[in-house]
Amino acid sequence: MFRTLLINPGSTSSEVSVFEDEREMKSVRMIHPVNELRKYSRILDQLPYRRALIKDQLKEWRIEKGDLAAVVGRSAISHKESGTYEVNAKMIDDVRGILSRLDHASGLGCMLAREIADEYGVSAFVAHSAMQPLGPLAKVSGLPAIERFAAYHAQNIEGVADIAAAEMNKKRQDVNFIIAHMEGGMSVAAIAGGQLLDVTNALEEGPFTTERSGALPVVSLVELCFSGRYTRGQILKMIRGEGGMVAYLGTNKISEIEERIQAGDKKAGFYLEALCYQAAKDIAAMASVLQGRVDAVILTGKILESAHAVDWLEKRCDFIAPVKTYPEQEASVFARAALKVLRCEEKARVYF
Repeated sequence: MFRTLLINPGSTSSEVSVFEDEREMKSVRMIHPVNELRKYSRILDQLPYRRALIKDQLKEWRIEKGDLAAVVGRSAISHKESGTYEVNAKMIDDVRGILSRLDHASGLGCMLAREIADEYGVSAFVAHSAMQPLGPLAKVSGLPAIERFAAYHAQNIEGVADIAAAEMNKKRQDVNFIIAHMEGGMSVAAIAGGQLLDVTNALEEGPFTTERSGALPVVSLVELCFSGRYTRGQILKMIRGEGGMVAYLGTNKISEIEERIQAGDKKAGFYLEALCYQAAKDIAAMASVLQGRVDAVILTGKILESAHAVDWLEKRCDFIAPVKTYPEQEASVFARAALKVLRCEEKARVYF
């Protein structure tokens, strides 16, 4: 039996799980309040804060040295083949460089895994799923100087696609899905024959989210950028980190918004329905990519914490195909990746 610790830092939370082989034994999602995150000008500055929370949780679980076989973190590496990579200094240096250009919490995954693994005297890995590239038509943006590219939640989307296909007693290459991963970052993907055809870029396109603005009216955004009222950093923070629900309602927690709706907060209901309205438009757009041949519309991510949101999305999307819901699968993907190495079924890849 192999016991692994899995660390999945997201934009608004850090998820930590302990697996024994393929079975999840313990799990917690640590929500990071907006006011706490505002203390840090960069994602990299959050490293000690998140590390301390994880170490406190391990103490509470009484996980001691000798109890773990490996620690697995979320991957932020790019342009590498899919597989399990052992975390090394080169990877951490490269990810630090990536974070200087693209401030996203996923970059903390390998660093947190390495630091915790060193304390427990075990190996640190990242489970990397290479993003599929967009096709030629999907890459066209409307300006030659800008090309659309795929930035999406590959591990969860692929994990959910596998489960959904299996439940339909079909192979993934024999079904067409629209999968909407919805939380702090959102990806709406069209998948046919096991291949990604198109996807909203989770970093700068798509619906607004709990903390991101999503796609904005472009001329109005340009005017805002050159108004002299904001710095470049402030604009980027409004787009990623303090946009969406944070800007409208002051919170990045779907569960809190749902509670407010149930308590009669009409403003919370209005903006969550607006989020679902935008998401449904992108889901319907992906149906055109699949030429209307859709076996299922799949909802996944923290959006499932809101019964109202799921209901609104189902009502707007069930004309396309049956709407199904699946919890996130990233933890299971991480665990299986580590087990393949620990069981000597494959060798860990060397990052260089």
